[in-house]
Amino acid sequence: MHLYVKHATLINNCYPEKEGETGSRSSELSYLTFYASSRPVKLTKVGAFLEKKVERDVAKGRKQHNIVSLEILRSLIQACQKDLNLFSKHVVKILIMILDARDRDIQLIDLACETFVLFCQHHDGTTLGVDAEITSDYEGLMKRFAGFTTYKSNDDTTVAQFEYLGHRALQACVVSPALQASNFKTQLGIIMPPVIMSLAKSDQPANELAKSTAVPDLKQSVMSLDLLHENLSSVFAAKTTSLLFEKANGASVRLALSPLIGFMDTKQKWWPPHFAVSTMELVLESLQPQYRYLLVSEILQQFDNTKSQTIHGKPAALVSVLDTVLNANIPLVGISVLEVLNSLFGHLIKALHDGRRLREDEPDPKDDQATLEYAVHQGLAHSIAGLASQTYYQHQLDDISGYLLAKLRVGTSLDTVEGVPLAHYRQVTLKCLDLINAAVRDSGNSSPSTSVVDDVSEEPSEADPLTTSSLTTVSMDVWVPALPLLLDLRPETRLAFASSLICFLEATSTQDVRDETFPKHTLVHHGDVVFVNTLQQTLVQWVALEDFNVQDVLVLYDLLCGLTRRFGADGTIKSIPLVFQLQHLVKQGDITQTSRQRALAAATVEYLAMVGAFYEVDRLSHYVDQLRSERVANKEYSSLFLDIQQGRARSREWAFDHVEPGNSQPVDVFLDRHAVVEILSKDAPLRDEEDVHGLDLEGKLYAEWGSEAFVNQDRTFRIRARGDDAKPKLATPWMSTDFKQSTEGKRQTIKVETLKEALAATASSQDEEETAVDGLHVLSASSIAKRTKDIRTDMASLLSGLDVAATDPQTTTSLVNPPYKI
Repeated sequence: MHLYVKHATLINNCYPEKEGETGSRSSELSYLTFYASSRPVKLTKVGAFLEKKVERDVAKGRKQHNIVSLEILRSLIQACQKDLNLFSKHVVKILIMILDARDRDIQLIDLACETFVLFCQHHDGTTLGVDAEITSDYEGLMKRFAGFTTYKSNDDTTVAQFEYLGHRALQACVVSPALQASNFKTQLGIIMPPVIMSLAKSDQPANELAKSTAVPDLKQSVMSLDLLHENLSSVFAAKTTSLLFEKANGASVRLALSPLIGFMDTKQKWWPPHFAVSTMELVLESLQPQYRYLLVSEILQQFDNTKSQTIHGKPAALVSVLDTVLNANIPLVGISVLEVLNSLFGHLIKALHDGRRLREDEPDPKDDQATLEYAVHQGLAHSIAGLASQTYYQHQLDDISGYLLAKLRVGTSLDTVEGVPLAHYRQVTLKCLDLINAAVRDSGNSSPSTSVVDDVSEEPSEADPLTTSSLTTVSMDVWVPALPLLLDLRPETRLAFASSLICFLEATSTQDVRDETFPKHTLVHHGDVVFVNTLQQTLVQWVALEDFNVQDVLVLYDLLCGLTRRFGADGTIKSIPLVFQLQHLVKQGDITQTSRQRALAAATVEYLAMVGAFYEVDRLSHYVDQLRSERVANKEYSSLFLDIQQGRARSREWAFDHVEPGNSQPVDVFLDRHAVVEILSKDAPLRDEEDVHGLDLEGKLYAEWGSEAFVNQDRTFRIRARGDDAKPKLATPWMSTDFKQSTEGKRQTIKVETLKEALAATASSQDEEETAVDGLHVLSASSIAKRTKDIRTDMASLLSGLDVAATDPQTTTSLVNPPYKI
């Protein structure tokens, strides 16, 4: 009885004795906490006694005693953190009794919430799932606080206060280590619904609410806040969501997303997508970096589950979320790039079934179906570009571009591919390619993927830092299999593909190719040379097509200019023979129709004008101006390029019959190759530093199209093949090995069966001169530099001192004594 009286007396002494006194008696409370912390075994009895006392005080409406009881609980929790589990179930029951009081005093509930916050901070949840009673009580307490977020009252201040207390307690549950102790899914089902409801009611985006500076401290009392003029409940909800996903691991990310997606399904909150996009953006910013890719996986899974043939609000909102996530400039470590790309492109093609066309122009807002289709089409295309905007592995852009270029189905005879007409299918694919090229250009990754060397006769250094630029650019040889599309039967396909190729060349161009006195060679990889050769050969076949039209010749000019801007001096040198080959086709009459001849001849002249302006070669620009003026005077110059030269819009005509229909004058004034080569050799920065007299450059510029000299230019440009140059390699352990050793100096192998024979053979060969490479000496030459160079000689001297005699064949070998002692 005395033991019971001891702890009961200590507890009772903490309460005020006189009426009017508020708060606990501090000295007695200190004594109680000292007693409990020094005797942890008494904590269970202390908790049980407090529970009974609170039960009586609640029934009798003793508010001041309940306030002191909560103060005692907070002191015990703070002083006995390690032994909290000994009285945790009593803490939970006391809080439940106070929350269930009939009068619902806001001050008392605020103190109970403060106690619960402190309890959650130190409660590790090890008793949850083990003790069914405390598990049930703890979940019941969470539900009571969650119910405060939907408290109904005629007093707006009271409603705001209860909402604040509810969200404050739910955030404490999220911060608590007990969240993922055992029953994470159950607790999640209690926490998420009121949090999501508060986010949905707010007019501000969820991700902006989480960044608000008005987020109150979790320990701040509701009594000191003015809640009517502040949206603290929504701010608390956004912060709680952020903390929840910040603590979520791989398995719990999907569980945490489930209530959010279920709410939007149930409440039809998918469209307009503002709530879905802002909430998912908040989730993305909150997740740990290694788990962010799971958000993309879950969104794609939800998109796959929408089996409807028509486009409605949910898939459109999911696409908007994907567009936001993939273009958020946040790395998604661990994402499977090609799998996501395949899924995005597949969904884009499915969205074009049933005769739907790719919507590129924003529709009338009153047309709901057109708006949804536009959101899906553009969102998926921009998601593909966003996927390419982040680099996750080497040659990633090569894989993405190669995947899309393969989708062009070069050489196919099919009219329909995956349920979409072939022409439309290619249009969609090229649209995605254009967006990727734009993403590469806008992100600043415009340096070419080739190495720059000053001397084409030398191999680029293996340590060249520019070789790592293959991480962020597309290799030229990826485009080679698709170049036959320039010869496609449909002019629209030719033009669309050529435009995409021009965008690619512009996206990977660099300005420093013309900033030096001597050229920087960028055409150094085998794949680049193959690309340029294949493209130029295709261009010659292209101009020979019967339906070669106005738009074709304009795009041909753009491609020639793109090669020079992309490859600098190397591109220009390779293009000069092509330019004069095109002029040769016009001159020999291989190009029929005079308007077509004039246009193609004008394209070659305008290309040289671009070269003169690009390298700031005044003599070349002056020569081109004179030639252009002479042709214009003789009506030999196409009006297509006069419009461009004078800054007017390009012609939209397709047939040459509609261009200068009254002019049948053929071209008689041609470019003088000798004059062009002389100007480029002397004035343009195309000559290498070691080519003092420019003879090597003249030989390249004079090379006839298709000749052996033209083909041999590849030996100059092709420095090395792209492949494993940028991959890490193991360093060789030999730093200074002499590999010029003669075969006579190799170590001889002695095959013996006994040690005695080995010693005898070694002693007999001491006069032979041998040299061998000592691997240890190579590895640490500085530390053992004083070693004798001929180690074999030293060993021979040592062995010769053993005075080993020849073995008698009749001697019996002993199993006890060594052979040299027999």
